[in-house]
Amino acid sequence: MRRKNVLCTIMALTTAFILGGCGKQDSETPKEAVSQEDEYVYVAEYHTLNSGSGGVASAVIGEGKNIFYLGHTNSQSTLFSMDLDTMEASEIPITLEENQYFSGINTDREGNLLAGIICYTDTETPKAEQVLIKRMTPDGKELQSLDVTDIFSGKADLYISDVLMDKDENFHICTGDEIYIVKPDGTLYSQISPGQYINSFFSFKDGRIGATYFDTRGFFAVNEVIPGKTELTPVDSPISFDYGVYHGGQDTDLLYTQGGLLLACDLSDEAPQEILRWTDYDVNSTNLTSVALLPDGRIAALTTDFMSENPGTELTILTKKKKSEVPEKIILTYGTYYPSFFAERDITAFNRQSQKYRIMIKEYGDASMNFDEKAELYLKELESGQFPDIIDLSYCPMPLETLISIGAVEDLTPYLDGDETINREDYVENALRAYERNGKLYAIMSHYGVDVLIGKTSEIGDSKTWTVDDVMELLSSREKGVTLLPQEDKSGILRIMCAMNQGLFVNKESGECNFTGEEFKKILEFCNSFPDTAGDEPTLGDLRSGKTLLNRNVITSVSQYQMYEYMFGGPVNLIGYPAFGDSGMTFRSNGTTVAMGANSENKEGVWEFIRFNITKERQENVSSPNGGFPILKSALEKEFEKSMESEYIKDDNGGQREIPKSTWASSMGGEEFSVDVFAATREQVDQVRRMIETAQNGETMDQEIVVIIVEEASAYFSGQKSAGDVAAVIQNRVQLYLNETR
Repeated sequence: MRRKNVLCTIMALTTAFILGGCGKQDSETPKEAVSQEDEYVYVAEYHTLNSGSGGVASAVIGEGKNIFYLGHTNSQSTLFSMDLDTMEASEIPITLEENQYFSGINTDREGNLLAGIICYTDTETPKAEQVLIKRMTPDGKELQSLDVTDIFSGKADLYISDVLMDKDENFHICTGDEIYIVKPDGTLYSQISPGQYINSFFSFKDGRIGATYFDTRGFFAVNEVIPGKTELTPVDSPISFDYGVYHGGQDTDLLYTQGGLLLACDLSDEAPQEILRWTDYDVNSTNLTSVALLPDGRIAALTTDFMSENPGTELTILTKKKKSEVPEKIILTYGTYYPSFFAERDITAFNRQSQKYRIMIKEYGDASMNFDEKAELYLKELESGQFPDIIDLSYCPMPLETLISIGAVEDLTPYLDGDETINREDYVENALRAYERNGKLYAIMSHYGVDVLIGKTSEIGDSKTWTVDDVMELLSSREKGVTLLPQEDKSGILRIMCAMNQGLFVNKESGECNFTGEEFKKILEFCNSFPDTAGDEPTLGDLRSGKTLLNRNVITSVSQYQMYEYMFGGPVNLIGYPAFGDSGMTFRSNGTTVAMGANSENKEGVWEFIRFNITKERQENVSSPNGGFPILKSALEKEFEKSMESEYIKDDNGGQREIPKSTWASSMGGEEFSVDVFAATREQVDQVRRMIETAQNGETMDQEIVVIIVEEASAYFSGQKSAGDVAAVIQNRVQLYLNETR
C-alpha cells in the first residue's frame, strides 16, 4: 500500500500549497483538523532535456528511476537516460545500422526499455525495409528482439508512436491510427483499426492496455485493447471521461489530466480523485506528454511545447518542502469556467517570471459538471458581486456590456496611459480599441482574428464594404439556386445583422431606440431572403462554381487566407456583413483576453499580467500556428514578413527545392482535403493587412433586445405582418425595456 500512501500524501500537500500560498487560513477550521502534512508544500523544479544538437522526439518516465528520451538529428537518432535523483543525462550505448531509426519508446512494468526500430530505404520517400521491436535493460543491454517486418509490409510512411507490453508479454504497437498486437514469438495476434487517431496509449495497473480516441460519432472514449479482438472495447466505468492526456497508474487504473487538473481513479470509482491543478505549479497542462507519481512522493511530468517554432521538452519535478522555506507571493485569482490553452500558457509563463505575484485559476464547478452548469455557477457569483481579480472574457457567462453595467470591471485607460513602458502608438489602433466602450477601455487582446465573409473575387467583386442593397442586387443578378450563406437561416442572420448595426438602433447613453427607419426594414427584407432552416454545408465544388457565394470564418493567419484561395479555386475577397456606415468586419479575441475585477485589492498585479502579454518580448517571440495576429505593430509586421519567406531543402541533385511552410487539413461539405501552403505573396499579405485595418469592435447587443427582435420578426417571416408593422411593435417593446432598465 506504499504507493497508495504516496497518492494520499500528494493530495494533502496540494491542499496545503493552495491554502498556504494565499497567506490566509479559514478561521472556521478547527486546529485538530490541520495535520503535520500541512506544514509542507510542493515546489517545482524545471529541467530541459538535452540531446546535443538535435531536438527531443519523444520521452517517457520509467518506473520511478529514469527518464528515457529520444534525440533526433537529420542523420541519426540517439537514446538518452536521465537519472531522476541526480538529474544527470547520459547516452545509452546502442548502435544502429545505416538508415535505422528509433520510432516510439516506452517501458515495461519492470522498468525495461521498449523501442521500435525502423530501417528506411529512402529518406526522401520513406518506405520501411525492416521493422524491429526491442526490449532492453535501462543501460541498453538487449533482452529481446523481434523482426516484425512482414506484419508492416506495404504500410507507407510507417511511424511507430508507442510500444507497450501487456501482462502476457504481448507487444502492443501503436502507429497513431492503428494498433498491432504481436505475440512474444513475433507473430501477429490481432490488428485494430479504429479509423481515428489514438490520443493516449497506456497500461492499466493490472497490465492490461488502454487507448483513448474520439469515436466515429465524435465522442471521447476510454477503451481497453483486448488481444484477439479487432475493435477497441469501451471500459465499464460510472465516470464520464473527457478529452485529456491519459496514463496508467501504479496503484490506480488511471492517472490523467483533464481540464488542467491531474486526476486519479479506478474504473470502478464513482468519481475521480483530484490531485492538483497544473497551473498552480506553473506547468502548462496542454503540453503534457507523460506524468508519474514517484515512489519517494515526488511528482514527475514531461511537457513539450509542440506549438512553438522550436519545441523543447522539459521535465518538471514537484518536491515537498517546508512551507516556511517557500517565499510567499500575492495571489491573483483568475476567474473562468474553462481554462483555455492560451490562458494556461500565459499564466504559467507569467508566474515563472514574477517575483511578487502568482496567478491561480479559479475554475467554477468541478470535473463532473458540464459547461452550462459551470457557467451558471459562475454567473451566480458575479451577480452577487463576487468578482475575481482577473476575469477571462473568453469564458465568462456575462458579455462585457453586462459586466460593465453591474460594475464588475475596471477601466484600463489610466493604467495604459500611465505605464512608462507601453506606448499606444506601438499597437494596432483599432485592435487596441476592440474592448473600448463609451471612451473606457476594459480589456486588451494579446492576439486576435477577424470575423469576415470570404468570397471569390470574380463573383463578389473587390469592394471592402457593402450595403444590404448591394447584396440584394448581387443575388438578383444570379440564376436560381445560387445561395449566399446556405448555413444561415432567417433568425440567425437577423441576430448577426442587428449586432453589426446596433449603433443605428439603440442609443445606450440616451436610452432611446429607433427601429422604424428604412434601415431596419431593409434588414428584415434581407433576412427574409434566407431559408427558415439552415441548409447543409456547401462543398468545394459549390464554392468554386459560384453556386455558393460566401463562406464565413474568423481569419487568424495569412496561411488561412491562402487556404481559402485553394477552397474557392482562385483569388478571394475578404468582406464584412452588409452594414450602414461600418465595415461589417469584427475583431474576435484569439488569445488571452481579460478584464480587471473592479473589487480587486491587487489591481497593479492584474495590470502587470495584462502588460506582460503585450510586451515586445512576448509579442515577437511567443506565437503558435494559426494562433492569431499579434496586437503589437512590430510583431505583426514580423509575422507578415515571415509568411513571405520561402523555405527550402536540398534535393537529390544537391540543389534546393521549395517546401510547404504549413499544411492545412480540413473538410467541406463532407469532403476532406489538405492543402500545402507555400510562401505568401505581397498581394496576399496586403489583403490580410487591409482586413485588419478596417475591422471594428465586436460589441454585442443586449440579449433581451435580441430576443424581442427575433420573437417579433417571426410574424413578418411567416407573412402574418408587414415589415413596418413588425418594426413598430419592436420599437415599442424595446423602448419599454430600455425605460425599465435605466
